Amino acid sequence: MSVPRRITLAELLIGVGVLAIALFLLCYGMHYQRSEARRTRCRNNLSQLAKGMETYMSEPLYPWPVGRPGCGTKASPDFGGAEWLATLYWTHIVPDPDAFNCPTSSDNNGSGRKIGSHGCPGSKRLSPDAVSYAGMGDVSIGVWLANHDGRRDGRTTLGRRELLTEKMAIRADFPGTEPMACDDTEEPINHGRAGNGGMNVLFFDSHVEWWTHERVDLERGVGTGELVHLRN
Repeated sequence: MSVPRRITLAELLIGVGVLAIALFLLCYGMHYQRSEARRTRCRNNLSQLAKGMETYMSEPLYPWPVGRPGCGTKASPDFGGAEWLATLYWTHIVPDPDAFNCPTSSDNNGSGRKIGSHGCPGSKRLSPDAVSYAGMGDVSIGVWLANHDGRRDGRTTLGRRELLTEKMAIRADFPGTEPMACDDTEEPINHGRAGNGGMNVLFFDSHVEWWTHERVDLERGVGTGELVHLRN
């Protein structure tokens, strides 16, 4: 009768190592799938906002946010891109409050309570976690003109300062190649970390691109570089 061969320590360590690698790959795969699903949901959110903005700007007199509580009032004369996007919720064009929050962000608008039914709750500026996307704001057209189209023979049609502070309604014919919205750069970063993450960027022709950290600063990208005219 033969004696069963004992497993050597080396074989045992190899087996444990293989099992550990398999578990690591399984966990990594599940994490990647969850991250990809959330990134896809974020992209779908931006696409939904793009469709809403298309409807919004197709109205003969689309509702400029000024005058709504917290937007353009005496107490708070300015508004940013988050308030502009929130207008889609206030006008019931995009009634789903989840569309305004990136699923990988810790932002939570409380099922719309932090967005408000008609304007910013309490007539204050929009809560930072009510909308986890940046967009066109009150001075965005002026900023864009000063950096792109405002120059004629080396001079601007208006002074640079006037362009940067001029409040102008967002035009329906804004260039399709220009960003309309993106993940915001307020903490926390929506997708990954500053050194290895990325962000979804929505353009006026309604397509969404994934920009890595090598193209845009994930902590300060909004309001600078190619996203110069976007605001949190």
